Amino acid sequence: MDARYTPLLYYEGDITQPEELAIVKEETVSTKLTAEEKRNLEVVKEWAKAWDTDAAARMVDEIYADTTEVFTPLQNVYWVRRGKSKENFRTVEVEEQKRFKSRKMNFVTAVARGDTVAVEVAVTRTTKQGESREEWSAAFLKFDKDGKIVSDHTFMAGPRPSKEGRTPAAAAAIEKILEDNS
Repeated sequence: MDARYTPLLYYEGDITQPEELAIVKEETVSTKLTAEEKRNLEVVKEWAKAWDTDAAARMVDEIYADTTEVFTPLQNVYWVRRGKSKENFRTVEVEEQKRFKSRKMNFVTAVARGDTVAVEVAVTRTTKQGESREEWSAAFLKFDKDGKIVSDHTFMAGPRPSKEGRTPAAAAAIEKILEDNS
């Protein structure tokens, strides 16, 4: 079999739940997760927990590298360009958590290969008024040698971000992010 088409190891199910993390499917007998791949999957689990809870600041500060790049290709928006400050991205994430009663990221699939993890997720957001909405997205997360995210390319539906319906702090941060993209 051509090595370019060798299936990978992956987790299936909600990897944010410890009991689900044990579900591993091996597609080839000779392929095993490396220590780096296991570590990166653990970081992805922490990334999701931080996003789900009120720890968005910790997610941006501790899980993303200082020199990270965060890009949503379908909106053609760089939330953070490599070498630039994460502060606007951090503000948007923290303020977004305040808008919702709850946010939950459920993993459908997580594929680890070397320094990269690809995830398919179903995200459910519940407003403070109790209205829930589910969206699906995929992300390609690349890690540095220390296990920090250095590149996050998330593919999600929807228009470019706008200031409408945001807190003043988030609106100001989004305005700066959009200026950096023009």
